[in-house]
Amino acid sequence: MTTTLEQLRTLLTQELYKQYKTTTMTMTKENVNTLESIGVRMFDPNETMKVLTHNLMVYFSWGVEKKIYTIGKESDGWVKGIIFKVNGFKWKQYVMITLNGSDYYEVRLLTQNFDVIETKDHDICFMDLVEVIDKLVCLNLR
Repeated sequence: MTTTLEQLRTLLTQELYKQYKTTTMTMTKENVNTLESIGVRMFDPNETMKVLTHNLMVYFSWGVEKKIYTIGKESDGWVKGIIFKVNGFKWKQYVMITLNGSDYYEVRLLTQNFDVIETKDHDICFMDLVEVIDKLVCLNLR
């Protein structure tokens, strides 16, 4: 039986989800309310992870650690944001992804103490999400 490239990609993505555990990060009600006050809305983290891992070489070039944190997880699995630690050439701390009320992503670079250093909230479409993160974390020589 021959394996097509798409089947191989699906298998790798499924294996990636098994390895990378999603953990709910403890946040105070005040922090979650702050996210709501700036227009952050709930989204499905699995769909966002599919976008991020579509090109596995780029995703792994960020040096993403195995734990992916979720913020404000509800019983239906939807979250207010995801945070993951990267070890890229330009950035070696945390990246937070949220979704605004207009269905566009926002990317924030966070320090070890989760202080926001830089915000890229210029209405990032799902197809541009990987490129924006890649420019922030790596040199983007691709």
